[in-house]
Amino acid sequence: MGCEPRRFDLTMLYAAYSAFRRDTARIEAAADAAEGADAGGAPAAAAVANTWSLFRFHWRVQDNTEKSALWTVMYAKDADAPGRLGIVLDSMAFRTLKVVPLIDAVDAALEHRDRLMFAQYARELRTSVDALLAFKESEVLPLISESLTAFEWGTFDVEFRRELGLRGLGVFLPWLLDDAPEATRRAVLHLLPPPIRLFYRTSWRPRYQRRSRLAVPAC
Repeated sequence: MGCEPRRFDLTMLYAAYSAFRRDTARIEAAADAAEGADAGGAPAAAAVANTWSLFRFHWRVQDNTEKSALWTVMYAKDADAPGRLGIVLDSMAFRTLKVVPLIDAVDAALEHRDRLMFAQYARELRTSVDALLAFKESEVLPLISESLTAFEWGTFDVEFRRELGLRGLGVFLPWLLDDAPEATRRAVLHLLPPPIRLFYRTSWRPRYQRRSRLAVPAC
């Protein structure tokens, strides 16, 4: 009794990682389409800017909350006797640091309207993000239930909602579920109270869909 492994619902984490993959794929596809072409026009530029701003904002929120409420707490568990947990988290941190300058580079390319630079760094960003998220899913997320208490895991959800804010939730939820498989959509909505599900269906999702979107599919 008392030795059973804890099981936490990581649905939102997996859904967020899928959304990040979707956005970097869209950005890369837009960069490939723009490379070597004449000016793409205001609608295409607005769509790229919209997708990029959403990715960058949610990446920052996710990264900040994971660091403060998950990884820092997990590091502390390993502080007295560094072992597998610290090694895995160090490896994840190294992969995370590789993403930071690529986000800055894509920012600079968009600011200066440099299509060749945009194409180069969009590809590198997608590769680095894919590598980081795959590592998290295979090596880091399984350690959450082994190392955190139910209270500590619950703190992550509280911190995430605080960082996002209520207005931010109205953008986050439709962004998260954009093009998500039906099973993922049902699983995510099942975690939310009925009023939030109603706001999502009647207000947040329609508003999100009216915003300019990339015309190129994720691949």
